[in-house]
Amino acid sequence: MTAVAPIEVPCPQCAVPADAESLRCPSCREDLAALVRLRYAGRIDYNEALERIRAGDDAAALLLLRRAVRQEPGLRPALDLLAEVTARAGAADA
Repeated sequence: MTAVAPIEVPCPQCAVPADAESLRCPSCREDLAALVRLRYAGRIDYNEALERIRAGDDAAALLLLRRAVRQEPGLRPALDLLAEVTARAGAADA
């Protein structure tokens, strides 16, 4: 599995990177969760797709994986899993 870089979102007011645990600016304490969601939407959808696969819902996982790849085209784990689930879905249709 390919490693994914850690969360890095700077505060728009202070330019200080968000705290990875609280998603707040360590300087001004501004909540940066919405900015993190926007920046990492592809990764969030990829993780949700993993949950859907574990629950046996490949159809929902495919939708999430396609969206993840649209949002972050270079997200290798999502691309790999999309290929795997697509192949599995194709085999099930045959």
